[in-house]
Amino acid sequence: MARPFPPCEGVTHAYHPVATGIDVHVAEAGRADGPPVVLLHGWPQHWWCWRGVIPPLAAAGFRVIAPDLRGFGWSDAPPGAYDKEQFASDLLALLDVMELDRVALVGHDWGGWTAQLVALRAPERVERLVLCCIAPVWGSPRLPTALNAWRMGYQVVGVPWLGPALQRSALMRHALIGVPAGDRAEYTAALSEPGRAEAGAAVYRTLLTRELPAIAAGRYDGRRLTMPTRVLHPTGDPVIRPFMVEAFREHADDLEIEWVPRVGHFIADEQPELVADRVTAFLA
Repeated sequence: MARPFPPCEGVTHAYHPVATGIDVHVAEAGRADGPPVVLLHGWPQHWWCWRGVIPPLAAAGFRVIAPDLRGFGWSDAPPGAYDKEQFASDLLALLDVMELDRVALVGHDWGGWTAQLVALRAPERVERLVLCCIAPVWGSPRLPTALNAWRMGYQVVGVPWLGPALQRSALMRHALIGVPAGDRAEYTAALSEPGRAEAGAAVYRTLLTRELPAIAAGRYDGRRLTMPTRVLHPTGDPVIRPFMVEAFREHADDLEIEWVPRVGHFIADEQPELVADRVTAFLA
């Protein structure tokens, strides 16, 4: 029996077969004719990380669309590498199937990375962009990054065999610090399903072995975010440090950064009202 969906006010669920060869699960709420807003989650979560953000956005008149990335939540989790460009291709294929020509994108963690790639590849499809708790895809200053490399120790989850085992273990509760304790089980339960922990490991293994070398070689050099972009970043994020966020200024035409004090990495779980308020104001 399929794992049941956790509750979220006003949400309906659907599966969309897309041209990239997978079925994408989508949670949706709000007016069918409202301005579309796509919410993209990160690791180790799924669409439900937006549970406190979806109802206020729907109440404000938006059509809210929260898909699960490939390998996460209720979307298909095929074997293989998990390039973030593939996440972007999946999303663009989903927009085609849902007949959405232009949307606002809001992304957290890997969802924020994916949102950047979509915005660079198909800027005509992205009206506005909101990024939470993610570094720019161009990389950050090398010396500060090297000095902060110890913060990336959690990426051991990319190691074959060990990484999936860690994601299926009780240690994952510590990776979700900031998420209300009673809600963490929803994400750890998803990782216990076949293929999910392996997908999470592939996300980081692909980053370390293929994507970071390509970024260092200039993969995205000369490309810019041309749409209005807002970065909402907590000062308590233990991994994405302020110097990384400031690097966005070199690559965006219309950028504002808001620093959110006394909040950790999982900002949508810790301060959903603030996230919903800022997104609503920015898209109004």
